[in-house]
Amino acid sequence: MRLTTKLLALPLATLFAVATVQANQPPAAQQPAQVASQQKVMEIQTKLANVQKQVIEENTELKKKQENLQASFNSVAAEAGFPKEKEKKFVELQKKLQTADPASEEAQQMQAQLQQYQQDFMKARTAIINDPELQQKQQDYQSSLIAAMTEKEPKVQAWIQELNSMRGGVQ
Repeated sequence: MRLTTKLLALPLATLFAVATVQANQPPAAQQPAQVASQQKVMEIQTKLANVQKQVIEENTELKKKQENLQASFNSVAAEAGFPKEKEKKFVELQKKLQTADPASEEAQQMQAQLQQYQQDFMKARTAIINDPELQQKQQDYQSSLIAAMTEKEPKVQAWIQELNSMRGGVQ
């Protein structure tokens, strides 16, 4: 049984999560069991993120692999029409939109621009997902990362297994 989960703390991966947050807002009234489950998932993710951060800070070879992987992600994204500059503008636009009056013409223009950035981002994301060399680099990095994390904290494998089972085995 292969125990893995996406642990990459990469800006491009984070950007996708931020870009889809509004579309995936949970209903206002959630069941207590759902809330408890979400809290448990967040707790495990926090533990894993803390171990990941420590391992990367302590392991220069792993940090270099992460930087090389990020550079590869950025390169493929740029080739697909979503360069780093556009990513920065996208994030800035999201922040501005949060404080803008939703009924204003400016907010509507920002929303239209944001939608265009999201479309461009989705093209880049598809290019990244469909790049076999990049996927191999990511798998190699992830294997090295999980091995280092497990060496640092033996509970990592159990946390990953629990997280995957809570997510229904989705990776």
